[in-house]
Amino acid sequence: MKKEKVIVIGAGMAGIMAGRTLLDAGYEVVVLEARDRVGGRTHTDHSLGDSVDLGGAWIHGVDGNPLTPLAEELNIETGHTDFLNRTGHAVQSYDDDGTPLDQKEYAKGLQLALGSFYLASGSELYDRPKRFKSFKDLYDHGLPKPKGLSRAAELGFKYQSLISTEYVSAADAEEIDYTLHQHVMLPGGDFLVHGGGFNKITDHLAAGLDIRTGSPVRKITTGASHVQIEVETEKDPIVCDRVVITVPLGVLQSGQITFDPPLPKEKQETIGRIGFGVYEKIAMRFDRFYWPKEPQRFNYMSTGEPSLFHAWLNIGHYTGEPIIVAYHSHRRAKHINTLSDDELLEQTLHAMQIMFGNNGFGDIPQPEAYVRTGWEHDPYSCGSYSFDRVGQRPEDRRTLAKHVDSRLFFAGEATHPKFYGTIHGAYETGIRAAQEIISAD
Repeated sequence: MKKEKVIVIGAGMAGIMAGRTLLDAGYEVVVLEARDRVGGRTHTDHSLGDSVDLGGAWIHGVDGNPLTPLAEELNIETGHTDFLNRTGHAVQSYDDDGTPLDQKEYAKGLQLALGSFYLASGSELYDRPKRFKSFKDLYDHGLPKPKGLSRAAELGFKYQSLISTEYVSAADAEEIDYTLHQHVMLPGGDFLVHGGGFNKITDHLAAGLDIRTGSPVRKITTGASHVQIEVETEKDPIVCDRVVITVPLGVLQSGQITFDPPLPKEKQETIGRIGFGVYEKIAMRFDRFYWPKEPQRFNYMSTGEPSLFHAWLNIGHYTGEPIIVAYHSHRRAKHINTLSDDELLEQTLHAMQIMFGNNGFGDIPQPEAYVRTGWEHDPYSCGSYSFDRVGQRPEDRRTLAKHVDSRLFFAGEATHPKFYGTIHGAYETGIRAAQEIISAD
């Protein structure tokens, strides 16, 4: 039997696992990656003197997660992140003027908000108006809100039910369809990857693969018995038997890859319906800690539109290094992306001064070093990860994952019906697409 040649487009987690699975099954595999590095939307930066993941950073649900044993095998350090502050000391929150909020009350609000969402979603006793589709509608008109809460608890409730929802989905509340609610969360909690970062995993899995970086694909032509791939950096097309397409949904939505013949209308419509959000970070290293070392995260309940600098990750809690990360989602991220580096640093340090400088840590200086992301304008991602958008259909992710004429196969987190938006979701879809090719022979 002739050994088939398969081209995998994209060397993120999905592409690596598709290539790894096919290579192990005896196929000739070439992975084409547009960037000059592997890993895709996992990107571990070392410029601050320690590893900081600028893309995916957490193993979401360590129990049963295929990434957990890999992290253990590679001696990658991980640390639990208590987003709901159940321990009482994992999250320090601040009011808009920098006043520290009572953490017991704030955590009470966080936890009540999560309970209210599940009540609204699942209770037989609670009336869920059919006109509510978006999270914004749910928050404004349909979420059961406890009465008599303290201000700290009210702010915790708002953060968890509205702001955190926007950060988790990398989308704005009016765009997120809460009625779909198809995502499945693995148990065991969220664990931040550090001490090597996610690229230690992707590099390990990519070992032995023929990965050609700097190879943006511009056109895919499907014939009756073969496929031609036109690469921007190659003079002649690459001919193969089958293709696995693992580029981010944002790249498919941008239309920068031409398909001849065009993709089926059903798949094109699906590509347009699924949401794809933006999530940006700025990570900074200082000469010492200018913030409390113990909390894992900080929440700043700023006002304004867009309200900025709500979410902070204290890398120093996990590593002992004075590194802190501020991050923003969708409209906030898009606003941040209009700022120059100097403007972003000025506003970031101003927010830190309100929270930390006014609470005993002195004047916040310029960081020794910093790095910021730009996923929105990266032509090889065009955003960060997928979410359930208002107007999306329950079957859309499975439709996106369907192969075309047993020639074009699709993988990536957006094609996973349950684990979308996660690295382990991308991991699974790469294996699934490879198995579809193996089964088709």
